[in-house]
Amino acid sequence: MSRPRGIFIAIEGIDAAGKRTQASILRAWLGSKGMTTHALSFPAYETTIGKEIRKFLDGSVDYPQQVRAMLYAANRWEKKAELEAVLAKTDATIVDRYTGSNLAYGVSNGLDLEWLLHLEEGLPEPDLVLLLDASPTKLVPRRGDRKDSYERNIGLQEKARDAYLKLAKRFGWSVINANGGIEDTSQALISVASESLKAKLPAKK
Repeated sequence: MSRPRGIFIAIEGIDAAGKRTQASILRAWLGSKGMTTHALSFPAYETTIGKEIRKFLDGSVDYPQQVRAMLYAANRWEKKAELEAVLAKTDATIVDRYTGSNLAYGVSNGLDLEWLLHLEEGLPEPDLVLLLDASPTKLVPRRGDRKDSYERNIGLQEKARDAYLKLAKRFGWSVINANGGIEDTSQALISVASESLKAKLPAKK
């Protein structure tokens, strides 16, 4: 009998919402439960398509919004086999940004949601999506001067936040208040994850 697929968790949110930090904290917490874990992040800039994404984020090339959305989706398709292999052998896999990011930012840039959904159709689906919700204006100081073209666009970040919240309501994603500090956010995130995944977490000894 083949091993059941491990738990797949996606952490979403606008730029500088704390996704990478919270993914690391959640991974450590799951590890403390005796689970094997793995972390991934998108965009995966080391791939051929990931390098092209970096170019338009840095402003060195320009593409229509449709092409950008296709590149973001293609970047995940590049990593599909790797992701499936990890899910097959790991108890819990956490990804910083996934399909939800393309939906939120794509809609915010005027693209059709159903078209965007089709780009991602066929990729592994998360068991749990945790949306870190925070005000873009409060997040400005977190990046300092190291901002790409999306991060510098506060109007886009506001639209993406609104889109994320609408998508969360439609698809049943869990929304975490990320306006506070790291500890407050992590406590809320772990509480939601614990409740949502209690049937899949190892039994207490």
